[in-house]
Amino acid sequence: EEVGSSSATGAGSPIMAEAIRRISSVLLKDDKQNVEQMYANTIDQSFVLSVDQAHAIHPNYASKHEKGHSPKMNSGMVIKRNSNQRYATNAVTGLIMKEIAKKANLPILQEFVVRNDCGCGSTIGPIISAATGIRAIDMGCPQLSMHSIRETMGVTDVVHGVNLFKAFFTHFREVDSTVEC
Repeated sequence: EEVGSSSATGAGSPIMAEAIRRISSVLLKDDKQNVEQMYANTIDQSFVLSVDQAHAIHPNYASKHEKGHSPKMNSGMVIKRNSNQRYATNAVTGLIMKEIAKKANLPILQEFVVRNDCGCGSTIGPIISAATGIRAIDMGCPQLSMHSIRETMGVTDVVHGVNLFKAFFTHFREVDSTVEC
């Protein structure tokens, strides 16, 4: 999202959709009708984990966080939300990840919500989701001083992240099958 997302091979390009179509075509030996059905099914059953970092509550700038949405370091992974869709998370994708964490007995996922009067960066999550229609979530480990010379984060959050993403690959299909939208 910082450089190149609008290039011919970036997150906003047709590369992801084209790769899925080409793989479908090879698997189905160019059976055009079934290729399009396989493509549609693949998009419908896919889920993008857009994983970056998340802003932990900073002791000097606590007022920059929405009340009740102030991630703490060493307290688990963070789901990132933005009312202007600068992050890809929506109600359904957030619920799916919370249920996966619960199923794996992992710490409750923290929430970061950008205040309406504050600016916000973005990620490739909403770009890929908009270009393909694939559901997506933006998440990250909480850290202080993002983009500074001394970014700081909690060691246990890395472990929480690894465990959450292992749980995703173990429990996604089961959890996804229970969600109706």
